[in-house]
Order: sequence, then C-alpha cells, then structure tokens
Amino acid sequence: MKKINSLYKSKSPAERINGVGGKITHSIGEIIIVLWVAFTVVIIGWVCLASMSSTRNIFTNKLLSSGLTFKGFEIVFKQYNIMRYFINSVLYTGVACAGLIVLCAPAAFVLSKFTFKGKKWFSLIFSTSLGLPSIMLLPPLFMIICKFNINNSVLTLLIVYIATGIAFTTVFLMGFFGTIPMSVFDSGLIDGCSHISAFWKLVIPLAQPGIITVTIFNFIGYWNEYIWALSLANNANTRTLAVGLQTITQGMGNTGNYTGLFAGVVVVFVPTFILYILLSDKIIAGITSGSVKG
Repeated sequence: MKKINSLYKSKSPAERINGVGGKITHSIGEIIIVLWVAFTVVIIGWVCLASMSSTRNIFTNKLLSSGLTFKGFEIVFKQYNIMRYFINSVLYTGVACAGLIVLCAPAAFVLSKFTFKGKKWFSLIFSTSLGLPSIMLLPPLFMIICKFNINNSVLTLLIVYIATGIAFTTVFLMGFFGTIPMSVFDSGLIDGCSHISAFWKLVIPLAQPGIITVTIFNFIGYWNEYIWALSLANNANTRTLAVGLQTITQGMGNTGNYTGLFAGVVVVFVPTFILYILLSDKIIAGITSGSVKG
C-alpha cells in the first residue's frame, strides 16, 4: 500500500488530472460516436424500408407489414425516367473528377516541388480561393451564361464543375506531392523520359492515395450538387439526379405516393454509400499519408 501511495505521490498533479481526464474524455467520445452511428443506421434503415413499403404502412409506422413492394422503384424508373438523370450524373461526375486530376495534379506537383517567380502568389491565390463560397459566383456567372445562351448545356455545367473544383483539388494534392522525393522524378529524366512522361509514369503512381482520396471527395460533392445543376442544366435532357430527385419529390408529394419518394432517395444515396464503404480505408490512409511529410 505504501508503494502504491508513493507511486501516486511521485506523479505531478497535472499528470494525475490528465490520466483521469483522458479516460473520461475517451469514454465520452466513444459514447458520442456510438450514438451517432446508431442514429445514422436507424435513419438509413428506415428510409430503405420505407422505399419498399406501401404509403399506408409508412404513415402508420408499420413498415413492411403488408410485405415488400417495389412499386415505388418502378414508378421512379418508368414514369419519372430517373435512369436518365442517373446517367447524366455519372457523366458529369466522372468527367469532372477526371478533368480535375488531369489539370490539378501537374499544377500541384509544380507548386510543391519547383521554385519559380510568382510561386508564392499562385499558392496564395489557390489557398485564398478555398475561402470563397462558390455560391457567390452564381449570379454573375449565370448572367454571362444566359447572355451567350449557353445554359442547359452539358458542356457548360462540366466547365463550371471543373473550374469551381480546381482550388480545392490543387491544394489537397500539394500535400501529397510534397511527400514524394524529387529523386524519383529526376531518375526518370536521367533514363530519357520527358518531363511529362516522368511525371505521369513515376510520380503519379506514388501519389495514388491522395488522388483516390480527393477524387472520392469530389465525387461525393458533384454527385450531390444541386444549385449549379438547377441553374445551368435544368431540362429533361441535362438534369442531374439531385435536381431530378427534387422533381420526383414534388410530384410524389402532390400525389401522396411516399413510397416512390423514398425510392428516389435510395437511388440517389446508394451509389455514394457503396463507394464510401468500399474505399473508406483508402480515404483514411490518403488523408493520414498526406498530413505527414518525410
């Protein structure tokens, strides 16, 4: 007992407080995480079950009491042509994510590895742009697009998506390229590669965790984007899935078909959810590897 007391007294008050406080903080954090996960699972599960229940079962809170029904999915696919919106969203998101990597990866590598006149200003411009809400660009850009009559165009929305994502993607990738030794790039030049081929063949594979991570973030952002798509591509041929879901929500709300409404929500939500589940380890690994330079 005396030995235990002596060990306890040997610790400073700050160490004793941090030890007890650290355990309490850790326990509170675990409880909060568990509650948040449980809440999220319940909400997602309820929406999925509601999409396969009748409207009567939804309002009486007796999901699936009348058995499974897929009429909601049949309506959103046939009557509201949600597959067309789905294909549009895949096109917008895929091309925008690929275009951002092609444009921003070389820029991030140059800004992180090379010294040239104006480098600090370019880095400052990219960093400052992150604090500028993209919604502030909507009124003037919308007026310009309408003046040239290029709204409701697939190409217009793609250009806007890529332009508004350059700052974030470039700054994000700069941290990853900063961890790659310059000797990798120089060895490619010594072996006879051009600057472009040395970059794409040797540097890009090493920056793969960062590229995958930022692509997933961009995918989630563009897949769920609403304001730009509503303003610049709001007709039956160019409408995205998020805007299409709003159309479905209004239609289902007027007719009282809440089964179809929740079916549309599931169609929008499932691709992002599956992507995140499959690549969650890569996201975490990419963020942690980009935060440590060595």
